[in-house]
Amino acid sequence: MIKIILDTNVLITGVQDESSYAFRIIDACRKKKIQAIFNRPLLKENRLKSRELIKEREYLKILEDFYRKAKNVPHRSRVQIVKWDKEDNKLVEAAIDGKAGYIVTEDNDLLFLGEYNKIKMVTPQEFWRHYQAENDDNEEWDDWMKGIINGF
Repeated sequence: MIKIILDTNVLITGVQDESSYAFRIIDACRKKKIQAIFNRPLLKENRLKSRELIKEREYLKILEDFYRKAKNVPHRSRVQIVKWDKEDNKLVEAAIDGKAGYIVTEDNDLLFLGEYNKIKMVTPQEFWRHYQAENDDNEEWDDWMKGIINGF
């Protein structure tokens, strides 16, 4: 199973846009088709920011379900590869500790790195395309489309 780190910016914007790639990724994590990884510092930041920026309870419930199904890993690694925004290093540390292959982000500082220690920094769209290519049954796409169609 693919292991990923979802940046706070992806979680906050993605959970509120059901037609986004980020929402599809969140949903696949909730269905345990993708293993989301976090550590204590990331969870703390995510919960703080989500309570501050998300007003609809439905979206907060989706995030809480996401957190319950994600894997919490101990925070052991310490890196300083992102010099210009040191807070971004905690994402890389969680990826190392959880053996994640991807950090899914919209943060240009991380995207600029491209890859570190075999961990790819990608946008939600880039990740989803890779995931779809790896899982050619397209079950997530079908489920997502059914949800969109049934929602209207």
